[in-house]
Parts: sequence; C-alpha cells; structure tokens
Amino acid sequence: MDVAERLWRPLALTDAPLLAALLAVGDAADGIEVAFRAPEDIQADLSAPGIDLRGGTVSSWSGGEPVAYATTLTREYADPAHQLTLDIAVHPVHRTPRTIRRLLDWCRTTGARRHSELHDGTPLELHVRTHHGQAWLADALDAAGYRRERSHWGMRLDLERHRPIGAPVMPTGTEIRPFEDAFDTKLLAARNTIFADNWGSVPMTARTWRHTITASPYFRPESSFLLLSEHGREILCYLLCTEPADLGTDRELYLANAGTQTALHGRGLYRAVFTHTLVQAKAQGYRWAVADVDATNPMAAGGFYERMGLRRFRTWTTHVLPLTA
Repeated sequence: MDVAERLWRPLALTDAPLLAALLAVGDAADGIEVAFRAPEDIQADLSAPGIDLRGGTVSSWSGGEPVAYATTLTREYADPAHQLTLDIAVHPVHRTPRTIRRLLDWCRTTGARRHSELHDGTPLELHVRTHHGQAWLADALDAAGYRRERSHWGMRLDLERHRPIGAPVMPTGTEIRPFEDAFDTKLLAARNTIFADNWGSVPMTARTWRHTITASPYFRPESSFLLLSEHGREILCYLLCTEPADLGTDRELYLANAGTQTALHGRGLYRAVFTHTLVQAKAQGYRWAVADVDATNPMAAGGFYERMGLRRFRTWTTHVLPLTA
C-alpha cells in the first residue's frame, strides 16, 4: 500500500497492545536489548506530562496494523531553549524513504506548532535519540539537517562475578539510606539544584518527577540509596534504580538517576553510594547492573565505570535540530 493511501491518525491509549508488538519487531531488527514493553508500559508513556495524544502524535496503519508512529514530548521549561523530544518507530518492512520523510516532516511541523503554543519567542530544538543499530533513522536525521550532538554509552556489570572495590571513608555523621517516600520532596529539590547547569537538563516539576521516577512501577526504592548528612538534614548524593520487566531469571537493575552536590565532587561520595548499591543489588538477587552514561561526563571519560567493573555494550546518540522561533 502506498504511503499516501494508508490511514494516518493520532494515537489512542487503546492502540497500546498493537504498538507493543510493533516495537518488539523493530527492536529485534535493530538489535536493541530491552525488555518487552507491555501494553501498560505504552499507555504510561502516552499518558506522560508533555504528551498530547490528539495534537501531538501521529500513526500510520496498513491492514488494521500500525506500521509507523511518532510522538512529540514538550517540556515545562525552556531555558535557554525548548528541547522538544521526538519518539519515532517504523516497522522494518515499511522503512522506506517516503515513510520516514513524512514522519520527520510531521515532527518538524507539529513540534514547531506545539512549541509556539507554549514557549513562543524561545529558541526550539528537536531532540531524537537513536541506538547504534538504528542506522536507518540516524542517516535520515543526518539528511534532514539534525546534528549528532551527544553520545551515551550503555554499560553493564555481571554481579555474579563482581568483587566489591573498597569504598572511601565517609564524612563523620553521614549515612547511606534506602529511598523512602519521606525523602521525595527533598530529593527532587536536590536533583534540580545538582543538574541546574547540566547540558539538556531543566527543572523537573513534582508531577513529572513522580510520573517518570519515584511513582513509576519500575522504580525500586529498596535498591535506591541516598547519602545523607548528619541527622538527615541534606541529601549529599543519590543513586536511583529501576528494574525492567520480563527479563526472566537474569534480573537486571538499571542505574537510572544519580547525582552529587556540586561542592562535594571529588570526595568519593558517589563511589561510596555506587559500591553500596552494587553490593545490595547482588544480595537482592540481581544478575546485572546496567547504566547509560554521557560519554562527555568527566567520570565516564576518566574511566570511573570501567574501574568499577562495567563494560560497554551499546551506544545511544542524541540528534538535535535547532529551529528559529
């Protein structure tokens, strides 16, 4: 069926089961090692703050099955630019230049419209992340004018073979504690302060923080740890973890979010929390610890994760298209 003859329409929450099947086929073709995304996972993604199903998503259908889709995710803040995130998926059989170009054209037009409704007059950047197996999309983004802005290394550690490295002595009065809901508001404030000047980071609202992090069904509070100052007055460092669903017997703990107060960098605090987390993960029955780290991060570039025993197994690239308001 020709691209123009297919049914093109916005996504709906009820599409989730068919979208899950589409993603499974695409991930297998691209060699992306992720857990199967169940329909409820897709529904959660489509219900995220910043998603507008009717005005900010599109899908292409052939014979009653989805063959492609794209979504636009806006952010609450735009400083100095509004970084609008795109998610694009196409069935391997339908990855033709016309289909991909139509999706990218739609993303550009829809992204610009949504941006003008929220942040008129502010510079706009369209952001897309690709896996190293998605050359079909990366090449199309290159042709559409996107620049390859950032690389992230996927790294993992076999906990069964892991031998803990001694952690540094902690400052007097500090302690490492597992996450509890009582820390949630203070932790969000700490996160926003720590990442205030990081590339691509904007302050997170309580709604986005809860949806994305601490209220996610995959968040593991018992495997997430905070380094607290004396009497628990301040969060000095943290490492928050999630667990992908349906990975069989080889459980995987994803080291999802971490940060250290800027003034305390270089004192070994993160290494202490990191080491503690790995020890606890092994005791809790996890086989793998996995992290995606910014290749330009000083700790990644300096070999911290390799010294801790992690090894690279995948690469993600962030593609950026700046647009004038």
